[in-house]
Amino acid sequence: MDTFYDKEKAVETLERLILERTAAASSPQMYNLDAESTQKFGLSISREEGDVASRLTRRNEETGETEEATFGLQGIISNVNLPPFESRRSRPDDLNRLAHARQSVVLTGLGSTVFEQIVENCRRTYSMFSRYTPNAKLLPSPEFLGNRPGARGVDEHPTITAGNRFFTPVKQSAGLELVDIDRELDPQGILAKVDPARFRHTEDNTVEYYILTEGNDDERYTPTIPIMFQTGDIVEIQASMTCIPYRGSFTVKLILRTIILLDGSLTMGAITARMLTAQAAAPVVRRLKRSNPYAGSLNKHKAKGSVHTARIDTQANDEIDTAVEDDGEGQEILAEDTRMEE
Repeated sequence: MDTFYDKEKAVETLERLILERTAAASSPQMYNLDAESTQKFGLSISREEGDVASRLTRRNEETGETEEATFGLQGIISNVNLPPFESRRSRPDDLNRLAHARQSVVLTGLGSTVFEQIVENCRRTYSMFSRYTPNAKLLPSPEFLGNRPGARGVDEHPTITAGNRFFTPVKQSAGLELVDIDRELDPQGILAKVDPARFRHTEDNTVEYYILTEGNDDERYTPTIPIMFQTGDIVEIQASMTCIPYRGSFTVKLILRTIILLDGSLTMGAITARMLTAQAAAPVVRRLKRSNPYAGSLNKHKAKGSVHTARIDTQANDEIDTAVEDDGEGQEILAEDTRMEE
């Protein structure tokens, strides 16, 4: 995001969308995920027997079963790393790199106080995991929270990173349904080369992509492709929380499940302004001039009223054309066609 991007307008639009979508949502929203909302949605931390990971879960009122909890949060894309991924064939470890590829997005509020409330609620939800880690070895600060340098590198804006690995190691894929890799995610078949005996693309690796379209009285979510999402877009993500071992301690990952484009107009406005400025600033290409050494002589003769032309000697180029003619009695004879001389 550069000087062509209207940051002030972006903050204003983001805050309006956060408040509107939080008020209309029937599912957990991180903006108002306080202690009351945690109880309202029946959120808790669960860990399955024999599993080292613990997860944020909720109780399904209709089925009575415990299921993974997801929540919505809104922000401005600061950085994005989504499929399709590029191949680096010059690297001998390229397939290993692709096997550990992550689809991720970094969100910021560019100084929005409403977005900062989302960040604080993320911290509070993160702390819930401390009672479910052995000897409370949870890292003091969530790794999915960071900072983005502000104007002139002086101010910093908090960021939230959500991601999801594209493959699951076979040893961790028990009970997960395999999912075919969509052609839109891997148009060149790069990811298909990853060893399926070691890594699998499962339902847990799936990220869904949508564009919000508004009609007369309703909203619709139209499926789209990952390349639609660009830096500067205002989006909403659906994410879950999973606590895993990390270098002798424990940390919580924000797992990306869904990303929705809410407003991309500011991004397009910046792109248009940038292109028009570049076009206006493009230098005029000046060609070298050429002079004709005969032009002066030609103009001199034109001024006197006579112009000499080159003489063509037709006699030197006389040619005898040989043709086959009929003598009238069925016999063929050779005839010579001599050019007329002046």
